[in-house]
Amino acid sequence: MVFRTSDAREGRGFSVAEVQAAGLNPGEAQILGIPVDLRRKSTHEENVEILKEYIKSAKENEIKVPKPKQTNKGQRGRAARSVTKAGQKSRGLVRSIRRN
Repeated sequence: MVFRTSDAREGRGFSVAEVQAAGLNPGEAQILGIPVDLRRKSTHEENVEILKEYIKSAKENEIKVPKPKQTNKGQRGRAARSVTKAGQKSRGLVRSIRRN
């Protein structure tokens, strides 16, 4: 089996140790759009240098990453009116049928 050291493979992200060596934590890295692979344990100096250069250029060019949008979860603790049976009853849309 021959191992090639000169060929770089495409990865899923930087390891946590590489991100920390560059001066970030994994949460900050993901905010900046840097992929982080939590399963990787190795640290490569080339990757750390790439991260440091990216962070420096991001600060110089003021790269702005859009804030993540919050998803609308709707109202909680209240029956959605006219959608559920309880909501329809509260608005008087459903008439109760009385049998004698």
